[in-house]
Amino acid sequence: MDELILLSFAYVVFTLLIVVEAACSYAWGRGYYRVGEAVSNISHGLAYQTLDVFTKVWVMVPFVLLSSYAPVQLSMDSAVAWIVGLIAYDFCTYWAHRNHHEVGFVWAIHGVHHAAEDFNLAAALRQPLIQQTFKWLWTLPLALFMPVPMFVGIVVFDFLYQFVQHTRFVGRLGPLEWVMNTPSHHRVHHAIQEKYLDKNYGGIFIVWDRLFGTFQVEEEAPENGVTKPINSLNPVWGNAVFFADLVSASLRAERWQDKLWLWIAGPGQIDRLAPGAAALVREPVEDNQLTGRTKVYAVGSAVAATLALAALILWGVSEGVAVQAGLTGFVVMSLLAIGTALDRHRWFIPIGAIQVSVAVALGAAFLVVQGTSWL
Repeated sequence: MDELILLSFAYVVFTLLIVVEAACSYAWGRGYYRVGEAVSNISHGLAYQTLDVFTKVWVMVPFVLLSSYAPVQLSMDSAVAWIVGLIAYDFCTYWAHRNHHEVGFVWAIHGVHHAAEDFNLAAALRQPLIQQTFKWLWTLPLALFMPVPMFVGIVVFDFLYQFVQHTRFVGRLGPLEWVMNTPSHHRVHHAIQEKYLDKNYGGIFIVWDRLFGTFQVEEEAPENGVTKPINSLNPVWGNAVFFADLVSASLRAERWQDKLWLWIAGPGQIDRLAPGAAALVREPVEDNQLTGRTKVYAVGSAVAATLALAALILWGVSEGVAVQAGLTGFVVMSLLAIGTALDRHRWFIPIGAIQVSVAVALGAAFLVVQGTSWL
């Protein structure tokens, strides 16, 4: 829970940095931000963090149990031990990250992050809803020698470090790029040009990519996104679209072996195993396609959902199920409302009405509870 509280404060810092970066982009005419895309990316992060409140403990259970049988433990008081732990963790996450690109159904999870078409700090928060489903398997061996508090600390550091990699304002960093992952290296990782695909998996260190043949230096300006665009800003559909593609490909494939294998094979194999998919043209929702009211509503809903998530983390988890359900319900309805508003979907009106109703009910319940306590 301390990690959740720390990350909630980190999100405040993240928000401020996003505002500063967006302001600089606007002031200097860089065009690095679009309101709809930024709100969508942040909304994906809100969905992930909301689920994480309830599942983080369960994801940690295997690590904690295995750690209790560890034959040796790194010292928490040794700087060298922390460095060894960081290197070991990054080695494991390199292979986890690579696996998420090379296995079809796991890419369906991770591809959510890569669907961001504007490479900026807001894109860093675009985390898949079920991101931790398989990643923990790759870091579980660390429990054999890494104390749980060290593991948690390194996870938090890794999250913070990778956040700042998602920017176009930082150029090449000279000799540092031989060892460390940098914004330049990570821009390559997010690019869709052929030479850039499936490169630079490293989280903190880039040496793994150099050692295992997946390194690519940044040359021409990267174009971000995924090769088959999702053409949607809806954070709910954004988490389901790649699985929908796999189901569609399974139905399209002729041989039953191909129907099964495409879930395991890399995403680049789908067209070979299940030919005939409709060609998709990138049709991003530009800001000039959204009305001013839609932008204000989407931003306001994202802010309200962020405050509700903060309340859930800092206060709601220690309260009853009703409080947790109410705050979670408001976040969920806000995300649905944001998605339907940004995609200009006909369901926006009824979903927005439910969102407002949940907000009113929460406010009324809070006033009743406070009134009772005052009496």
